[in-house]
Amino acid sequence: MSIRSKTVALSELPALVPERATVALGGAWFANHPMAAVRELVRAGRTDVSGIALLGSIDVDLLVGAGALADLTFSMVTMEAMGMAANFRRAVQSGELAITEVSAISLQLALEAAGRGVPFLPLAGPEGSDLVPLHPEVYGRASTSFGDEDVPAVRAIRPDVAIVHASRCDELGNAQFDGTYGQDPELARAASRVIVTCEEIVSGERIAESAELTRIPGFLVDAVVEAPFGAHPCSHVPRYAMDAWELLDYQEAASDPEAFARYLDRVRGETEDEYRARAVSGDRGQVLSALVEAATVLER
Repeated sequence: MSIRSKTVALSELPALVPERATVALGGAWFANHPMAAVRELVRAGRTDVSGIALLGSIDVDLLVGAGALADLTFSMVTMEAMGMAANFRRAVQSGELAITEVSAISLQLALEAAGRGVPFLPLAGPEGSDLVPLHPEVYGRASTSFGDEDVPAVRAIRPDVAIVHASRCDELGNAQFDGTYGQDPELARAASRVIVTCEEIVSGERIAESAELTRIPGFLVDAVVEAPFGAHPCSHVPRYAMDAWELLDYQEAASDPEAFARYLDRVRGETEDEYRARAVSGDRGQVLSALVEAATVLER
């Protein structure tokens, strides 16, 4: 019996995201965000995505700046030491972007509840927070037949689509991570459709040789996209470090709407292959890999 391959081209990814879909983005801080997928959504001219970001950074800011997000549920969007997420900040302050802000643990539990197939999960807090009365669609209270007092609870959040970036996959979607993977396995369990971009597509035999690294099993995955340097300019350790030079260039562009319009024109005007040739070809890619190796030596 032949088994259908789940591999698709990056250019096909936007068609796998239905109109007005709720899309959860993997990664956290400046690590493992599915940036190749984000750039492809921007190139496709999407304007209707409902985003979910646990710890968003350039992924969210780029989508906001491109007008791709209709609304966003999040716990944090930050450019960390690089400063504020300028596009995100402008859109929120102007009211252009509708937001639902919840605490990180609340969003984690809401996604975990969906993955477990239960309508809600209890949490110890956030009692007294202004977020609770602001978002009754997320926060509630629950009781049990055990006679306990009511406890705070968060309603399950089931994304229509989750997009994550892994180290490698086989054609059946078994996704492995050599380094950190954050909330990505929970996103995959919670979502109705899962798209995995990865550094490389390998054989099933290769996956089986290190089965313990498979954090997302293939039966959860709907599509696999090979995208080398697919997290750039974020890190994907141990393959490459975050690209601080590219992030600083991005921040400079995002601080000025006219400069950012030119930045967007460049992203939209090039394929992902052309982006990779420009941004990480030659010495830059080697330096980013060397930075990971140097950090490993320093930790020892």
